[in-house]
Amino acid sequence: MSKKKAKPTSSPAVAPAKAGRTKTSSEPWHLQNWFLLAFGGLLLAVLAAFSGAFSHEFVSWDDHVYVYENPQILNATAANFKAFSTQVVSLNYHPLTMWSLWLNSALFGAGAKSFIVTNVLIHWLNAGLLCWLVWLLTGRQYRSVALLTALLFAIHPLRAESVVWVSERKDVLYVFFFLAGCISYWRYLETQRSTKLWIALIFMLLSCLSKGVAVVFPLVCLLLDYWHGRKFGVNWIVEKIPLFALSLLFGLIALDVQQGGDFHGLLALSTEKTKALSTVFGLDKKILFAGYGYMMYFVKTFLPLDLCTFYPYPTEVELRGGIYIGGAIFMLATLALAVCPPSPRLRRVKILSFGFGWVFATVILVLQFVSVGVVIMADRYFYLPSAGVFFMLTYAAEVFVLKNKPALRNIWWAIIGLFAVWCLWLSRAQTKTWKNSETLWQQVLRYYPDEDQALESLANWYGKVNRVPEAEQMLERAVKDGCTRPNVYSALANCIAIKAAAAKDPSAQRAFQDRAFSLYAQSIALNPNNADTYFNRALTALTVYPERALADLDTAATLAPHKALQFKQMRGTVFNNLKRYAEAEQVLTEVIVTMEKSPQTLKIVEERQRYSDAYLERAVSKFNNGNRPGGLADAEKSVSIAPQNQRAVDLLARMRAISGQ
Repeated sequence: MSKKKAKPTSSPAVAPAKAGRTKTSSEPWHLQNWFLLAFGGLLLAVLAAFSGAFSHEFVSWDDHVYVYENPQILNATAANFKAFSTQVVSLNYHPLTMWSLWLNSALFGAGAKSFIVTNVLIHWLNAGLLCWLVWLLTGRQYRSVALLTALLFAIHPLRAESVVWVSERKDVLYVFFFLAGCISYWRYLETQRSTKLWIALIFMLLSCLSKGVAVVFPLVCLLLDYWHGRKFGVNWIVEKIPLFALSLLFGLIALDVQQGGDFHGLLALSTEKTKALSTVFGLDKKILFAGYGYMMYFVKTFLPLDLCTFYPYPTEVELRGGIYIGGAIFMLATLALAVCPPSPRLRRVKILSFGFGWVFATVILVLQFVSVGVVIMADRYFYLPSAGVFFMLTYAAEVFVLKNKPALRNIWWAIIGLFAVWCLWLSRAQTKTWKNSETLWQQVLRYYPDEDQALESLANWYGKVNRVPEAEQMLERAVKDGCTRPNVYSALANCIAIKAAAAKDPSAQRAFQDRAFSLYAQSIALNPNNADTYFNRALTALTVYPERALADLDTAATLAPHKALQFKQMRGTVFNNLKRYAEAEQVLTEVIVTMEKSPQTLKIVEERQRYSDAYLERAVSKFNNGNRPGGLADAEKSVSIAPQNQRAVDLLARMRAISGQ
């Protein structure tokens, strides 16, 4: 990075301002301390918009991967903290995000509230950083521009997804470091002190470690160069070589892990290998997707109605609609405005070039030019880009209208005030969508009644809270609609298997079992690499086809070695069903010994239940193999571990009765 000292230059878009000067002694107290007052006001606004989420639950969309089913978060040990340094979670390498979630759990426990409160507070800090950055960009002249940009950013309903969804910790965290890096880089432009540039590099690194999309930071730095009025030179690029090198590194990491890779063995996968990148769309469709998403972000910024947590890709018929062509034209038109503003004054003031440039630079990676995931757009994708829209709007209003016609200022404040109140009200309403899994997915189904992802996710949640008939209803809807999602067939098979286990009529039981196995087969045909499908089929086959269950457990263990202990425990149960009690006892003893080597893990409710079940199954092995005292002891141990384990309580009572105790 360059250490060259040079006389600072000021942007022609703003009047020169002495670096670091923010107030004068002749100013009133409230103007001298305006930023602290604004910072406090932003806190009140953010709390008014999003504090309703403090009583929310986790949702069944990534939260289980990030927190409530992640043993490394629930069991916040130093070893687990260290493991995140090389671990890929949910097809993302973002150790700083995982460390922050780990810290939430370590300090406040595993309840959702602390995670959500932390997200909201980081969002407030982001609003404060944005306010300060805009104040700097205006040459410390326009407090109203800084305040309104930050306020609209802070309370807009498009923010709800990023702020109150626990899994989007990565969003608010990366933007915190990104904005801090922008401020440091701007101070470098003002002072030409190389230390400011190195600090910006550090903030970029922290941002990339929070979320991979931070790789666009050098592009934003180029925009800041342009806004500052620097005369272009080779030093623009040379000084940013470390920034671009960092972008290249994290870009390569992101591409690799999104395809299910481990970056040449340097990283570790936390789940079975999957991928998020899709190659099913041609370039023509990707351009239409990108244009539509880009345009709709602007539409929903100024008219934030019908917000949804899930915007699926259009069908072939829908894609022929004029709105998709219109989106592509809109995107090209705004890029043309950015590259060549239509009037000399706009070119001189630079606001269109900078504003649209900021938006495009920060949103380009999620415009589906590279297809990622199953949605064409998402509210969370416009978290940072929206700052460019609000800055462009408020700055243009100040410079082009209010400065020349101050009589319109009251009208402007009335309009912007009403819009802010409307946004606040809509944010509170949108926040309620994230109350729990049912409210989340029911909202998606209101807009997209046949969306398979929503039907599957809602069904999974119903299943976990023991509302199996409702889960079955959702899944049958998806299958009837011609769903091709393998997990839908697997989940429906689980529901049918539960009905088979409860059926008292042998013929009905057999019919349910046959359908369940047929559905498992359909799921495996669609995706032969899902370990959970084989495990669930083994569970269903436990009493009717135990030999098949053993084969399925072997396959599951190969596909998901991180779940090998769970599959091994099930093998012990299968051996018991086959009356191979000695083998069952040996396997279950190995499972118990392994579990007891990690006592901290056993504090997790699910793991403690599994630990109790391991002793219970070994009690069956010992008791039926002639070791009745050993069986009784294991059954008593199972009950002591989990007194609520009714199966263990009942088995212990039967053993005592048989033993005459």
